Amino acid sequence: MDKVISKQQLILNQALHQSEDNFGNRETAAGFAKYLPETLNRFNELGACNSFLDYGTGKGKLVDTLRQACKNEIKIQGYDPAVGKYACKPDSPFDIVGCFDVLEHIEMESIDAVLRDIHSLTKIFCYLVIDLQPAVKKMQDGRNAHILLAPPEWWTSRVAQLFPCITAFPAMHACGLPQKVVIAAAKKPKHMGLVYSFLMKQRIFKMTMHGGVLQKKYLQK
Repeated sequence: MDKVISKQQLILNQALHQSEDNFGNRETAAGFAKYLPETLNRFNELGACNSFLDYGTGKGKLVDTLRQACKNEIKIQGYDPAVGKYACKPDSPFDIVGCFDVLEHIEMESIDAVLRDIHSLTKIFCYLVIDLQPAVKKMQDGRNAHILLAPPEWWTSRVAQLFPCITAFPAMHACGLPQKVVIAAAKKPKHMGLVYSFLMKQRIFKMTMHGGVLQKKYLQK
């Protein structure tokens, strides 16, 4: 199987984590996981979720938040090969897998392996948030931290090759351009009702982004 990350990229990501305290360290994933604790708790009450994996968790702040706010019956785990504490890959799937602002950091040679990895770790559905714009941060080799920038349809087609049922929509920046694409993908058609309920509970359909490289265009506007 292809590697999810090359040795060189692993070293660069580790260096970025060490030099930038706020890199991979947002407890609400820029607002996309703000209502995740109450959603997971409600899904657990309905018998629809007993486990959640934060794929590419970074320093694990979201994992810590969820463990504090979610019921003890819900297994919460994080995975990130570039962070020692979370470098151990889970050996069994989770009901719901979240992946927030991670895939744009993946090498083109590894993206299919990463998506297959997410698919193998997903029992019911996954919730992906992917940035479409360059990052403010750069890596030690001078490249932009977002090394894989692609249009929304490229991402949806990639995910659709693995998951039979997907839904996707853009998250817009205040300047009027798309900042991210949100994709939710289920393994079975019968789970799409859960997917739409999950997305509604996240309250993100009218969410507007600020900051980043597009902030200058917003100010000019």
